[in-house]
Amino acid sequence: MTIPQYADLRSAIDDICQAWCQANGYTDPFCRNGEWWAFPPHSVMPVQIKTVMGADCYYPVKIGPLTLTIWPDGTLASALE
Repeated sequence: MTIPQYADLRSAIDDICQAWCQANGYTDPFCRNGEWWAFPPHSVMPVQIKTVMGADCYYPVKIGPLTLTIWPDGTLASALE
């Protein structure tokens, strides 16, 4: 598995949220008050990404020399799995 590299945490979170949404059919992800939201397939009302993502949805990323695991809702996981 290739771990993608980013210049900063914000761009990593944006990309991970976009990738998760695309893989799961969600559209138009956005952040409001520190929480990530997106529209489920065939829906007109957004949901919080953290309420619908599975427990196995983690994405390791490199930010500079540091490697982190980010959940699709933009939070950091406790350790690489």
